[in-house]
Parts: sequence; structure tokens; C-alpha cells
Amino acid sequence: MTGTVGGAPARVTGSTPGERVADAIRVEIPPRYCPLPYAEHPDAGLLNARAADWLNGYGLCREGAHRVRMTGNDCGGFYGRIMPRAPAGRLQIAVDWCVLMFAFDDLHCDEGPASLRTSDFSGLATRLLRVLEAPGTQPGAVVEPFLAATADLAARCRAAGTPVQTRRMVEGHRAWFLGVLWEFGCRLRGRTPSLDDYARMRQHSAAGAATFSWTEIVDGEEIPERELVSPAVRALRELAFTTAAFDDDLFSYGKEQWLAAHSGHGNGCRLNLVDVLVEERSLSLAEAMEEAVALNNRLTARFVQLRDRVLPGASRPVRRHLGHLSTLIRGNLEWGLHAGRYTDPDGRHPAAVVTTGSFTEAVPPAGPPGIPSLSWWWDRL
Repeated sequence: MTGTVGGAPARVTGSTPGERVADAIRVEIPPRYCPLPYAEHPDAGLLNARAADWLNGYGLCREGAHRVRMTGNDCGGFYGRIMPRAPAGRLQIAVDWCVLMFAFDDLHCDEGPASLRTSDFSGLATRLLRVLEAPGTQPGAVVEPFLAATADLAARCRAAGTPVQTRRMVEGHRAWFLGVLWEFGCRLRGRTPSLDDYARMRQHSAAGAATFSWTEIVDGEEIPERELVSPAVRALRELAFTTAAFDDDLFSYGKEQWLAAHSGHGNGCRLNLVDVLVEERSLSLAEAMEEAVALNNRLTARFVQLRDRVLPGASRPVRRHLGHLSTLIRGNLEWGLHAGRYTDPDGRHPAAVVTTGSFTEAVPPAGPPGIPSLSWWWDRL
């Protein structure tokens, strides 16, 4: 996470409807506390190229803005920061999934008119889920590219993983699709959710479990169920998924502002941690950004504290899993500040958004942040 923020308050400046795109939206994020490891995969570029060829083979994102957005997502860089030492051949399945699901998210979940078409999303999502959960399920008489690509991923998952790992992958997608449906409900009501509701659902709407289910398959070693579902490991997974999702809200804020300014599809609903804080606590934008970062810093500190308590007694698969959760938090920050997904909001306006940030070594206050749905990460462990 690089930049020149220092201790300055967060600022968002830039274009409004009708202005030239040269007037970029600029977002400065206050310093993040994140004493976690960081590394990049040496084959990230190759992973990206192979994933693009795979996705293009299903007729998706072949040209124009769709291809620009797909390549700008840098899925090899995203997963490569989570698993920087994974064999590229095994990591490819996760990167292929990532390019497909980012395309699915952009086209069917949260942008433009599609963000209000619940029936379209639910119809396709339930078919995708069935393709994932039922071996040999055919996409249908009329081949839908997303279903065909998903069928290939499902077959590769079963070939590389165990039945337990496959079940976990499917359940992760079920949780993701439920979270997206919850977002549809918020948008259709035109109402920004409460902070507690948003905090409770964010790990799901951001596909936390679905994204991470592929790491276990790439590793090739099944995590014992009794350890994975233990309260402490569950809390660590939720902490990592929620922190990463809240960080997404910070480095995607400029993109969301740009799209809102250049689109006629907005309403009174805001699904971003910063906007939720503005509305619930009557804060200025700068105050809300400061508070959002303070929350993420507190969550990161709790993750480190709880992880260090769990590691000594954990099995090898769980230690590896906790290592990936650690690199997720830091790697996601580094990736998000540079990915074209956020700097070029629609694939047609490079550098329309510039987001900067920095790190701090100042340890945040201990204890829960006063959000009921998150308190169990402290109170019951």
C-alpha cells in the first residue's frame, strides 16, 4: 500500500457529471495498520494470460471494454499475493475462477441496470450453483457461457480436490449468492442498511468463503473438519474475510463515485462501509473514512492476536490456511490500490480514479468495536 497520505484526513475530489475524465477522482486513505506478510507470485503474468485465453474460449470478455476490464482485474496478482509460493499449474484453477466470477459480478450483480434485476440474477445464480454441486450437470440446450465455464471449473475441482473440499466450495458459493440477493433487496428498497447489518453480511456479499475455498484445493491437503469449524478458526476466517471486504470498500470508493456520477441507475441505497458510516453516524466523508480505517485496523490487530494464539496447537493444514488468511489481508490491500478494476471504472477511462494510502505501525486500541454482529470475535474466545 503505497502513497503520500501520512496522517492527513481522507479526501475524495474530482469529476462530477459533465466534467472531463481528465479530472480524475482522487481518494486518499488514512494509514492502515497491517503487520502481515506480503509477497507476489513470480508467474502472475503467465497466470493472467492463461486465464484470459480460457475465458475467451467461452466467448466472454474477448474485446473492447469487457476485455480491458478483465485484464485490469489482475486475478493472477490477486491470488498470487494470497498464495505466492503455490505451483502455478495448481493455482491456475483459482485464477480462472476469479476472472469468471469478476465478469459475472460486473455483468449480473452490482452495476448498471443489472443491479436491480433480481430475477435475472437469481435465475442464473441458481443454475450456476446446480452446475457446481451436481457432477455432470449440463448447462442446457442453449449454452450459456457462464454455465459452460462453470461446468469446466466444477469438473477440474472434482479432479483436483476431495469430496469434502468440493462441498466446501459449493457452500461458499451458496453463501455468496445469498449475500448478493441481500444486496439486491437493499437496492430495491432504496435504503442504505444499518452498520450492524452491513457488517454481518459483508463477508458473504464479497464472496469470502467462495474465494477462499479454492486455496484448499490448490494446496491439495484437506483441512480437518473439527479444526475448520472450531470457534477460533471460524472467527479467524470471518475476521479475514470481513477485513478484506471492508478494505475493498476503501479502495473501490472512488470507482463507485465515478460510476454513480456517470450512470443514471443510482438510488438512495449505498452499499459501502464509508457511506454506511456517513448515514448512520452523521459523519462527514473524511470522518467516515477515518472511522472505517480505524475499524479495519482494530480488526487486523484482533486477527493477529487470535492467530498467534491458535497457531501453536494447529495441524499443518490449518497452519497453512491461517498463513493464507494472513496474506489475504495484506495482499488484498496491495492489489486493490493498483488493479485496473478500480482505476479504470468502466474499461474506457484509464486513470479515472487514483487511490493512495500508506501503512502505520501504531497499534490500534484493543477490544470489540461496538458492532453487535462482530462482537463474538472477542467476547466468546
